[in-house]
Amino acid sequence: MWWFLFGLVLGAGILALVLWIRARKIRMTWYEWIMGLAALLLILLILQNFVGSIVEEETRAAWMGVLFLGIPAVILGVLAVRLPWQRRMRSKA
Repeated sequence: MWWFLFGLVLGAGILALVLWIRARKIRMTWYEWIMGLAALLLILLILQNFVGSIVEEETRAAWMGVLFLGIPAVILGVLAVRLPWQRRMRSKA
């Protein structure tokens, strides 16, 4: 039940983000969308892996999963936000 509610909130958040991007007329290329989606999927995998490992009382495995999956998620997320922002700042100048 919790995962269903989590999915509803996540879907509403993604819809709000897309509508906000379109309202602000922010241009994003296809690979920026893919990087953002990959970062989101990695974050969801981190969450599921962490919860599952903690429930099974494998705290070390939980934190190692956060470490090894979190670094690529942060890098992809930063790139997905930074590239359109940088392009927008360059076009204003």
